[in-house]
Amino acid sequence: MADATQTMPSQSSASEHTLVNYSVDNGVAIIELTNPPANTYSYEMMSQLDAAIIKARFDEDVHVLLLRGSGEKFFSAGADIAMLNSVTGPRLPVQPL
Repeated sequence: MADATQTMPSQSSASEHTLVNYSVDNGVAIIELTNPPANTYSYEMMSQLDAAIIKARFDEDVHVLLLRGSGEKFFSAGADIAMLNSVTGPRLPVQPL
């Protein structure tokens, strides 16, 4: 199969930007996290990552999946803290036992 490079935007919104790139080279699906500077993950990235993995899974020409992060310092620093704070509800006081 020839080189094929695609971005994997989520289907939920046209305003979302590309956080996961997908390409195939000689039977290797290359999935790259692209959320600089630390490739933090969010719900949007996880949706795009899921789509890329499913695409690779059902491509008969793909035999290996390579997951990597763009940039020089991080594969992924983990969750996007700002995203987590925006979806976390109010904190309730802890009741002593």
